[in-house]
Amino acid sequence: MSNTERPYPLNSSQVSAIKAIQRDLLSLFRYGDLIRALVSRDLKVRYKRSVLGYAWTLLDPLMTMLVFILVFGVLLHMSTDHFPIYLLTGLIPWVFFANAITTSVECITSNVDLIRRVFFPREIFPLTLVVSNGINMLFGLIVILPLILIYGLPITIKIFLLPIPIFLLLLFTWGVGLFFSCLNVFFRDMTYIVPFLVQLLFFLTPIFYKVQGTIPAKYVGIYLIANPLAVILSLFRASLMAHPIPDMKYIFICFATCVLIFLVGYLFFKKNEDRMVKRI
Repeated sequence: MSNTERPYPLNSSQVSAIKAIQRDLLSLFRYGDLIRALVSRDLKVRYKRSVLGYAWTLLDPLMTMLVFILVFGVLLHMSTDHFPIYLLTGLIPWVFFANAITTSVECITSNVDLIRRVFFPREIFPLTLVVSNGINMLFGLIVILPLILIYGLPITIKIFLLPIPIFLLLLFTWGVGLFFSCLNVFFRDMTYIVPFLVQLLFFLTPIFYKVQGTIPAKYVGIYLIANPLAVILSLFRASLMAHPIPDMKYIFICFATCVLIFLVGYLFFKKNEDRMVKRI
């Protein structure tokens, strides 16, 4: 086999599908003004008539952290080093994921008038919610920095790894949001099923507990492969708390899983886009 020959060449349909996805994603840049307007609308609606307004982006994870510290730190005596920071580094990304997914479910059905009036890529609606909740997540991460200094944790070069888990989380969340937002058009029960699934996933993700010592050692590998959020949170903690970086094979598998989830969600959304618009 020559050096230039690919062992598994892509067929013409696969190449066409990849080019179509690239073209569609690049076309979203033309709608930057619309995306910014929808993000601004989402943020304003979320904090409309709120006395503290955007301060809730910082207060919400802090108050949730205090509740968890009371329950797991005081009542259940969980012995995790620097538990408040450990909790926040899992809780802030999780709140982003949970809010983005639960709001994405109805993002198509709640924008019927706009969809019927103007043509633009409908995948912008789940993307808008990912961006607006992502902004909240970035503000929430600011809360961690003073705590890191208060607890005397070292800020190491690993902090430059932080964009990696952020990117993986955004990609994974957008893919899941695309899938459920489309599915909800045809099966409105998703409005009730998805919050339940998100709540179930909360307890299956290491937000307030450690993987080692909680998950039996022989199942840790399977657990990390099956739940990419576990690897993503480990990368957050490696970046901000100088925890060990997960094994590279799990990072690669997590990356592949996030890309796959995004592609499945995106292709499912685009394949059913016309039927979806007619259905609403």
